[in-house]
Amino acid sequence: MKKTLSITAALALTLSLTAVASADPISGTVSDTTAPAPISVEEPIIKPEEVVLVPTPMIELTERTYFYNAPNGQKLGALGAQKIDTTGNRQDVVFGGEWVEVYTWLGKAWIYVE
Repeated sequence: MKKTLSITAALALTLSLTAVASADPISGTVSDTTAPAPISVEEPIIKPEEVVLVPTPMIELTERTYFYNAPNGQKLGALGAQKIDTTGNRQDVVFGGEWVEVYTWLGKAWIYVE
């Protein structure tokens, strides 16, 4: 059984090498391929509806900050000192701070910023 498999594998390898060797030779002249080909773009890479006209503000956290599922809601976790992106949603608080919706690894969440 092993001899049959070995002979079959050797025959298949020999046939594939023969097919490659018997391919038509390349004819023609060799040209300089160091010059880049011109790029033609039929449609814009960035479409007008994808352009962000008003970017959302970034918030820099300087200490551990807890984030919640809603303003004054259930605590979901904490964020370390870092810069984070906001969704643009804010809710003012009577005491002077505000709740800001941010993006986290758990999805959107709310943090309290003084």
